[in-house]
Amino acid sequence: MPDEVIAFFAYGTLKRGEVRERHWPCRPIAVLRGWTVGSLWEVADYPGLKLEGETRVLGELWLFDAKQEERLLKVLDEVEGYPSLYTRDVVECETLDGQPITATAYIYNRPILPTHPKVPADAQGMIHWTSQTQRFS
Repeated sequence: MPDEVIAFFAYGTLKRGEVRERHWPCRPIAVLRGWTVGSLWEVADYPGLKLEGETRVLGELWLFDAKQEERLLKVLDEVEGYPSLYTRDVVECETLDGQPITATAYIYNRPILPTHPKVPADAQGMIHWTSQTQRFS
C-alpha cells in the first residue's frame, strides 16, 4: 500500500450502518470489505477483537489520506476508550479479493469473561458481527 494511504480495520460499531459509523472524523478514500485473523467476543452491546485464534474476522478496511492520521487517532482513541478498554495494534488484513493490507485495529484490552459469548463463524468460516445479530442471554 502506498505510504500516502493509511487503513483502519473496523469489525464492530464503527462499520457502515452501525451506531458509531458517524464518529469517523473525515471522509475515507474507500471502504473495502476484508478480514484479519483472530477471535471475536460479545463483550456488551459491542464486540471485542482478540488477536488469538485462527478464524477470519470479517470487517471493513477504511482507507484515508495519511495526512488525516493524527485527527483519526485523536477521535477514534476517544471513541474506543484507548488505552484502557481497547489498545491499538497494526494487523495484517486481506481484502475479499485477496489484496493484503496492513491496518490499524482496536483490540479489546480486558479479560474475556465467562459471560462474554464468542461470536461463532458462519458456514464459510468467517466471523461477522452486526448489532442486529447479537445474542444476549
